[in-house]
Amino acid sequence: MRRPRLPALPVHPDPHRDPAASTRLLTEVMTRPLDPGYAAAAEHRARTGAGRSAPARAGTVLALLAVGALFAVAGVRAAAAEPAADRGRAALAERIEDSTARADALGARAAELQAGNAELAARLGGAPAASADAESAALSVAAAGTAVTGPGLEVVLDDAPATDGTTGTSGRVVDRDVQLVVNGLWAAGAEAVAVNGQRLGALSSIRAAGEAVLVDYRPLTPPYTISAVGDPAAMQTAFATSVAGRYLQVLRDNYGVRARVGAADDLTLPAARLDLRSARSADGAPGPGQ
Repeated sequence: MRRPRLPALPVHPDPHRDPAASTRLLTEVMTRPLDPGYAAAAEHRARTGAGRSAPARAGTVLALLAVGALFAVAGVRAAAAEPAADRGRAALAERIEDSTARADALGARAAELQAGNAELAARLGGAPAASADAESAALSVAAAGTAVTGPGLEVVLDDAPATDGTTGTSGRVVDRDVQLVVNGLWAAGAEAVAVNGQRLGALSSIRAAGEAVLVDYRPLTPPYTISAVGDPAAMQTAFATSVAGRYLQVLRDNYGVRARVGAADDLTLPAARLDLRSARSADGAPGPGQ
């Protein structure tokens, strides 16, 4: 509900009050806005020159100078300090330029060497070059540094069959058996020999470690397949009549070792892993070319 409006009360002016008294205060405020005491103090300072003390003025000046110096130092540091990103880009650009220069120099050197090789090949052309290439290829095959492919002979050796669930030591193929067969194939005219895919070279070794047969320190498991590249018919005849062939027959007849010899039309023998060595004379001086 709305609050009821009260009736207006009648105003009865005081008959004894001066009408001009109500406007005297307003007139004084409008004509004299400053208190007389403040006005007197301002007039005294203007007349005597008194104001803020000297220490206060000096402190204000020093504070302004300090703020100005602070802004000046900050500006100098901001101008002198290069952003980290810009420095990183500059360093990376310098490294790229250096690497490019080195690559260009190496490329130029490689081009010079290639030109020199071409000139030497031209000088050594003809029959001498062909003879040198053939000799190099033969030496590479003999050193087992090149894979070879061709016909040859295969000899497979395996342990004697177990009769009571175990195989006796006399019926097991040992490192000596593999050595004799390999040497017999070399003597029969083999050009390259491998055992279970391990190519043999002049420094290869066949030895035992416990019951395992190691070829160049790599353990092999039976059956042992000895592959030899060469003339199959000539090698088979020479091998059968050699000491190795007769030894193989003794292994078959007396110890039950399973052995099979057969010709192969296409054998592939991988290259051997070669370790470079240098020779020295008896007095300790390095050999030719060292």
